[in-house]
Amino acid sequence: MSSNNQLPVFLLIYVVEFVYEVILPILRIEMKKKKQNINGFIQITKQLLLVLAIMLSIISIAKGTISTTVFLRDSNTPLELVDPNIPHVYRDIMIGTKLKIVVSSDTNDYWVGDLFITGGNRDYGVLTAAYCLPAAGEGAFLYPWEDDFYQGFCFETDESNAVPGNWFIIDYNATDIGDCNVGLYEWWAMEPTYEISFSHVRTRDFNNDAIVNFKDFAIFASHWMAANCTDPNWCDGTDLDHNGKVDVNDLMLFCQYWLERTK
Repeated sequence: MSSNNQLPVFLLIYVVEFVYEVILPILRIEMKKKKQNINGFIQITKQLLLVLAIMLSIISIAKGTISTTVFLRDSNTPLELVDPNIPHVYRDIMIGTKLKIVVSSDTNDYWVGDLFITGGNRDYGVLTAAYCLPAAGEGAFLYPWEDDFYQGFCFETDESNAVPGNWFIIDYNATDIGDCNVGLYEWWAMEPTYEISFSHVRTRDFNNDAIVNFKDFAIFASHWMAANCTDPNWCDGTDLDHNGKVDVNDLMLFCQYWLERTK
């Protein structure tokens, strides 16, 4: 084939890669942020990309199932669901608990997506770090994203050598009492495919050594039957129901997390 025939293909590939890797991620986040319909320019750009992608066979979209699993920070112990029949809604965890969210797939197709905490959810949890795993392919990459609405990470697998398995791992920290939803997004999607739901409760790890044990019980016992617990200390946190006293109700709440680790 002559150089005159090769040049247009080269230019098409260059344009597709530039728009796809540089322009579209920015537009995609802005679209989600503003929750607007795609304007004419973005619509035309997207359609052009799809046509060129099909023609050049350089872009494929994952046709399998993208899923998430939540583990304690040891990466081996799954966090229990509230109800096994209701996916993605997890049992209560203490503030200060650190989890790992694993993004997996049963396909080797190319995938681009995001994991975001949005809006008021950011008051209760944060995605602190993320890593590419070997199954995502040698060319897989990710980057953090944070603005006045979104906080999280954007992901992209290798275009040619991703394999089924665990693709990415993300660290999650429970920072305050309340509910926090983490959304899994497909690329260009304005709404999440689904949300991972966490509920955070007051810590029982009173000495902050990452485990609830006899050291914490000793602190609890030192305030037993105290009746003057007030904000913000609440008797070193032992008045777990914030009714002003440390009693049997607080003991029951404390025992619910006996020997639980936060890291």
